Amino acid sequence: MAVRHVGLVGTLTSPGARRALLRRGTRSTIPEVLDTAPLQAREVEVPGQAAAYGFTWEHPDADTEDWYPQGVTTSADATAGDAPGGTGGRDVVAVSWYAHHHARRNGARLTFVDLATLRYQHVLLVRARRTPWGVRARPVPTHAGGIAWYGPYLYVAATRAGIYVVRIDDLLRLPDGARGGPSRRLGYELVLPVFAKLSAWSRDDGSRLRYSFLSIQHGSPEDGSPASLVVGEYGGVGKTQRLWRFRLDPRTHLPVRDPATGRLTPDELHPEQAARMQGATAIDGTWYVTTSQGRGNNGDLLVGRPGAFRRHKKVLPTGCEDIAAWPQQRRLWSVTEWPGMRWVYAVDADAWEGP
Repeated sequence: MAVRHVGLVGTLTSPGARRALLRRGTRSTIPEVLDTAPLQAREVEVPGQAAAYGFTWEHPDADTEDWYPQGVTTSADATAGDAPGGTGGRDVVAVSWYAHHHARRNGARLTFVDLATLRYQHVLLVRARRTPWGVRARPVPTHAGGIAWYGPYLYVAATRAGIYVVRIDDLLRLPDGARGGPSRRLGYELVLPVFAKLSAWSRDDGSRLRYSFLSIQHGSPEDGSPASLVVGEYGGVGKTQRLWRFRLDPRTHLPVRDPATGRLTPDELHPEQAARMQGATAIDGTWYVTTSQGRGNNGDLLVGRPGAFRRHKKVLPTGCEDIAAWPQQRRLWSVTEWPGMRWVYAVDADAWEGP
């Protein structure tokens, strides 16, 4: 049964302005972005018992105080092949970052990493705005605490605001110094304009959900269960800590609307979960949740189901954030945020049991 007292209301974001912005640049694809990627990550040993493989960023990305990594997703969720949103058969990890300083001016960015070469490139998240001087690209000030890639869409968590949605085939290369573009002012040649916003809605202000992190739970061909968008909220002791899911339509790659209201309503909502949750995902009905324990302290991995988790203490590196599933490889991917202790790493899902 759908949870009808909370949910999302979807609206397109300035469609005319977005189309005008797209006409000013050259559309790009994930393979093209990776072929021209100027930055090189390197494989390292990640300090955490659960980390089976990992890499770190090129300096200064590994150490900067200006940008903090938060969300992670993979091409396991993307449309196969060379269709819009495809990766040309490449294995890709995407990571979101928020501007730690001057968030309104600098916004949030996405980084696409080719796992075969560890080459990567940053892309600025923007919104198209009409001004008296024409259409301008403006950074999106959001924490971007989680991201989820499903088909041609990338979902970006926006905390109390809800979720931003971008289309991968809207990847745009702006000409250097394009008027009103961020390429000259912020150093980003590639941008992704927001396509739609799923605004958080509630009939009860006290239960309004915080969209802190996101992931995709893949459907099961064996029992016919659909894919879901897994969502949750970060909360310390004394705050709400909830997990919930939206069913996804495999044809549209969007959450299923409630036919009675037109709103997007969760199929399930689980209150009173763990404190300091940073990410959650699921494989074959088993949930995996990351929880942070403060700077310098290793994080915990929770395995099981909402309300019935087994806590594996201190097996994740310090600063653990979002988590994503790669079910075909039976792997989980996560990312850490602290400068100088900043890794992207894989966890073998089957090595960690539930209760």
